[in-house]
Amino acid sequence: MNHTGYYLILFCCLTLSCAAPRVAVQNETQNPIHHVLCGAVASRQATLSIQTMGEVSFQLSVREQGSGKMVFSKKIKTSGDPKPIQTILIKGLNPHTPYQYFLNGPQEEKWVQGRFQTFPEKSASYKLVFGSCQNTGSESSIFDQIRQEEALAFMQIGDLHYENIDQNCQPRFDSAYHRIFSSQRQAALYQNTPLIYMWDDHDFGPNNAGADNPCRSTAVRQYKKYFPHYPMAFDEVQGPISQSFEIGRVTYVLADLRSQKIKPQYSDCDRIQPGSNFGSEKHLDWFFQTLLNAKKKGHIVAWISSYSWINAPGGPNYKCAETDNWGGYPEERKRIADFIRKNNIPLFILSGDAHMVAMDDGSHSDYATEGGATIRVFHAAAIDRTGSYKGGPYSEGYSTEEGQYGVIEVKDEGKDQICFSWYAKNKNGKRVINKEGREIKMYFCMKPEN
Repeated sequence: MNHTGYYLILFCCLTLSCAAPRVAVQNETQNPIHHVLCGAVASRQATLSIQTMGEVSFQLSVREQGSGKMVFSKKIKTSGDPKPIQTILIKGLNPHTPYQYFLNGPQEEKWVQGRFQTFPEKSASYKLVFGSCQNTGSESSIFDQIRQEEALAFMQIGDLHYENIDQNCQPRFDSAYHRIFSSQRQAALYQNTPLIYMWDDHDFGPNNAGADNPCRSTAVRQYKKYFPHYPMAFDEVQGPISQSFEIGRVTYVLADLRSQKIKPQYSDCDRIQPGSNFGSEKHLDWFFQTLLNAKKKGHIVAWISSYSWINAPGGPNYKCAETDNWGGYPEERKRIADFIRKNNIPLFILSGDAHMVAMDDGSHSDYATEGGATIRVFHAAAIDRTGSYKGGPYSEGYSTEEGQYGVIEVKDEGKDQICFSWYAKNKNGKRVINKEGREIKMYFCMKPEN
């Protein structure tokens, strides 16, 4: 081979290798917008949280996606803080309507654009995606896959990062969030799909964290600063950050089971002091009242309980001194199950924490004193961590594949039942199967009670 042919082949190889898919780091000197979060979406409003790299002026505009009609326009100037955050509430929107937003610089430079869709006020069909457990600042392609679902919202229900913060609190939370939103794939997801976020242990504090985390107050403050959220049930500086929201005829209840957690005390395997995931009667009363209010409205309840509801002596993963799933809190779990049974609350549970996809049709979830509280359960994790199996057994089996998320399709035509289709996908967009080779999925209908 002559020299010309050799160099031609070498050039082609280098060109092809450079053309491999990759994610570039945002050039912050050219675009001063570090990230935009869309969240706290409701039927007639939405919130944008915008972080810039220093003092910046820009124009924010929002248009209806179909008609192009301008519905919001505002000139914004951020403060002189090193990385200031502006939280913008956009009101007066129409229900169940897609919108686009634009951030333009002083010379009409197009810095950022994104989209969201408002929630329906009445009966409607829609899709949600949820999951938990992802490496800090992950650039996994799974975030592209989730974005391509074009869901009404993405519910990240714990372990948004794994920084395990229990000292040097504020700088470490700032650093963790900066790393997360510096991920181009995550940033693209969060600015185009509304983010609904409830923490778990590793993103609230250290592993198996509870109310004794020294960084508890800082964690609450930083959550409120960075994330658009629904009205919180409590204003206390130490939490909880519990909240709820509605989409059509479903009430979603995000219960903070970390910041108030009081762990049980054991002597060997004997529990000598019960614990509490809610931490106080006031918090638990809020939860019960939220369930009753949803029932009175004729709603189904989706309870986001970050960790395993199904776990008890005799189960495949029960440990005698459980402290970090509902298996270690049987007294409180039974009280909740009794309340659900007594008040006939139509409810299912969505969970993360355990690095698995798993479903149960109610066969193993009834912890009421005399039975009668069968609850469907859907676990979805890990978005970007290695697999693990907790709790169980689960009627539909489980998968500990790395890179998984859950999909919920709601079909509500205003009739006497609301139907739900549950399934999960991996980072390649393939349906998730269990250890026996069957797809993990469920389809069921529930009748609202009022």
